[in-house]
Amino acid sequence: YNQAKKQFRIMERMIGDILQAAKGQNSELQIQPHKLYLNVLCENILKQFTSQFLSKSFLVKKDLPQDLPAIYADEELINQVLVNLLENAIKYTPEGGTISISILHRTAQKIQLSVCDTGPGIPPEQQELIFQRNFRLKRDRAKEGYGIGLSLCSQVIRAHYGQIWVNSNLGEGSCFHFTLPVYRL
Repeated sequence: YNQAKKQFRIMERMIGDILQAAKGQNSELQIQPHKLYLNVLCENILKQFTSQFLSKSFLVKKDLPQDLPAIYADEELINQVLVNLLENAIKYTPEGGTISISILHRTAQKIQLSVCDTGPGIPPEQQELIFQRNFRLKRDRAKEGYGIGLSLCSQVIRAHYGQIWVNSNLGEGSCFHFTLPVYRL
């Protein structure tokens, strides 16, 4: 019940942000950052997806070091970014495929998180376009969705002064990466 309530609050906030941005009143998301441990957040989110991973016989690899510094971020929004990236990985990875999630301490100021899959990959000429609002790959137009997931992920990460990008090879899968600032006192 508490989990459903929390998800409803997150969705309510996200819808409000989308509507605000669509009206043109405010193209930036309002973030409420605080000290947050990304590895703990990832573990909790992965638990929520256990049944979906099992139903498609995925191999799930994770590299979530316990000694990472905290980040300074809005937990609900970063949660939504991770959920979006994992849902995409599940949607595009064939049964028996591999999904991996890892965190690196890139520099003194940044932590990098990566979500990788063994799906069909993204054509090189479209890898930048996928982060634009309402952009959908031709192959996806018959699938469920509105084409705002990755655009919203990009908005959230940029609002945190981070970067988001994809590395992808056709037929081999995709890795979505983003950086977030390390928490400073």
